[in-house]
Amino acid sequence: MKRMGESVGMLELSLREIASAVNGRSMNYSGIADETIITKGISTDSRTVLPGNLFVALKGEKFNGHAYCNEARKKGAAVFLISDPQSLPEGAVGVITDDTLLGLQKLARHYRDRLDCVVVAVTGSVGKTSTREMIAAALSGSFKIHVTSMNFNNEIGLPSTILSAPADTQVLLLEMGMRQRGEIRLLSQIAQPDIAVITNIGTAHIELLGSPHSILSAKTEICEGLRDHGTLIINGDDKYLLEYVSDPKRKKWERLGMATFSHARPQEVITDYRIYADQVTMSRTGIALKAIVEDSTCTESVQVAIQSFGKHQVKNALISLLCGYILGAKLSKIRDSLSRFTPPPGRGNIILTNHFTVVDDSYNASPESMEAAFESVRLMAGAKRKIAALGGMLELGPNSPELHFRVGASAAREGIDVLFACGDEVEFLVSGALSETPEMPVYTFKNTEDLSQALVHFLKNEDVVLIKASHAFGFERIAEAIVKNDGIASDHEGRGDI
Repeated sequence: MKRMGESVGMLELSLREIASAVNGRSMNYSGIADETIITKGISTDSRTVLPGNLFVALKGEKFNGHAYCNEARKKGAAVFLISDPQSLPEGAVGVITDDTLLGLQKLARHYRDRLDCVVVAVTGSVGKTSTREMIAAALSGSFKIHVTSMNFNNEIGLPSTILSAPADTQVLLLEMGMRQRGEIRLLSQIAQPDIAVITNIGTAHIELLGSPHSILSAKTEICEGLRDHGTLIINGDDKYLLEYVSDPKRKKWERLGMATFSHARPQEVITDYRIYADQVTMSRTGIALKAIVEDSTCTESVQVAIQSFGKHQVKNALISLLCGYILGAKLSKIRDSLSRFTPPPGRGNIILTNHFTVVDDSYNASPESMEAAFESVRLMAGAKRKIAALGGMLELGPNSPELHFRVGASAAREGIDVLFACGDEVEFLVSGALSETPEMPVYTFKNTEDLSQALVHFLKNEDVVLIKASHAFGFERIAEAIVKNDGIASDHEGRGDI
């Protein structure tokens, strides 16, 4: 499995090919023919340029890449994609285009057509990165994978990921994020996916888009670039997505395959493929389940164990198995690859200390992911004391107080025993919890440092503690503090107070 930055210099394009792809013109005073000037690899940041790279000089509100062309030249950039001819270093070779960002996207679209690979694209309101990571792990034992790194999921990162794919890539796995309507449409038209996955329609981006149906409209833009005879994989438990694919007015389904993943066998939606879970168990070591795959000709099943936390990871495992199945991989081989999967930091890591269990889900939070986490903690912890250290959820718009209240109430209903909280609007979260369980012990703090110190001294042997908040609140520091101070728990066994 290869990621951006791990296989630099795999792209080979001639100067003539670049100019043609971006509808630009070459500036070549080297005396060498355009066809023989070859660039390998791409960079949009002069600090990461390697010899032979194409340097793309992007412009933004606070930066202008043209100012760094000389620096890129000193590091060995072979060709420059620029809009200002005056910025081309002396003796260098360039391609001039009116808009370098558009040029980057056109070049990525061109290169995608050159790749002899399957493109799998993932979007959704929550869980895109976790889904992407698990698909990558699942397919890595069967295919040569090139996958989005970090948060390279926007109008710059996605083209850069495509352009860094080695020529022998068999599966190109891309994540598609959004900040505005139309962005996923653009990304899908660049990537031209063969398989598109929509994880869910939730409240993330509701501040920007206003309603779940507007979010649905934005996320389903991924279908705009989906190739004929490609496959759309949707969440079969999501009412908005089911409404969308059930609409008889959508003629595009005549040229697409359809697939669903769900926690139980769906009863109504007719699709080409479906996968669902049975016999799901959660423990301190991870998740076990039986996955059943059905298509028009047969039914197969496989037992799966993954070292991860959360109900959402059950669906991620199903998505991963289904992607591999559609691509022709054996379920047993995908299962074996999944068994080695570990989530990225802060995305549902189960940390077994000497005295208690920490669930580090601190990377991000939404109402849906919070509620799923509470249910998962209940299933995993059983009779053990369940503590939640929670922070605020961002980008929820005017409904934020109501949604925080809902999450707090859910925590109480799912059996969270003690609540620690800090961050924006957690007072509504606390109110929600107390509305369901007035006697629940609740502690609020001004910052994560105070919360960490109190929580470290509060924990007892065998406690299970969930740590979750929007990324901006820095709750990963709480997880680090708890693990670092693991031994303190044994010093006050049985006390569990502040």
